[in-house]
Amino acid sequence: VPAEIRKRIDPVEDGEAFFLVVGVNGKPWMYPERYYESLVMRDPTDVTPEVESLAFDQMNFAMASRLEWDKQGRVLIPDRTLKRTGLGREITIIGVRDHLELWNRTDWDAEREALVARSPEIAIRAKRLRQQPE
Repeated sequence: VPAEIRKRIDPVEDGEAFFLVVGVNGKPWMYPERYYESLVMRDPTDVTPEVESLAFDQMNFAMASRLEWDKQGRVLIPDRTLKRTGLGREITIIGVRDHLELWNRTDWDAEREALVARSPEIAIRAKRLRQQPE
């Protein structure tokens, strides 16, 4: 984890670790410990959850990993996550709103180019989606 990211993490407010989950895009997502815990607590539990809700909880919580960084800022990504996501050895970390995403460097370079090429279209669609009433 780069020093500029670690410097922005307050151990008291954010915790001293990250939680790693595989996001909806199939990439590993890292959340600061306390923020992830607040997300978990925000979602009400149900004694008899719907099948889809239960499946999501199983996918998200059962496969989540708590990661602590060492003195050099390194974290050990579990083998199961590496295998599931095809992350590889050359990793790029990107910030996305409330989490960090881990990308295979080559995949991110290609994705970034595709996003840049579609940026006007993406901006228009995102604006429309954010303006829709819930």
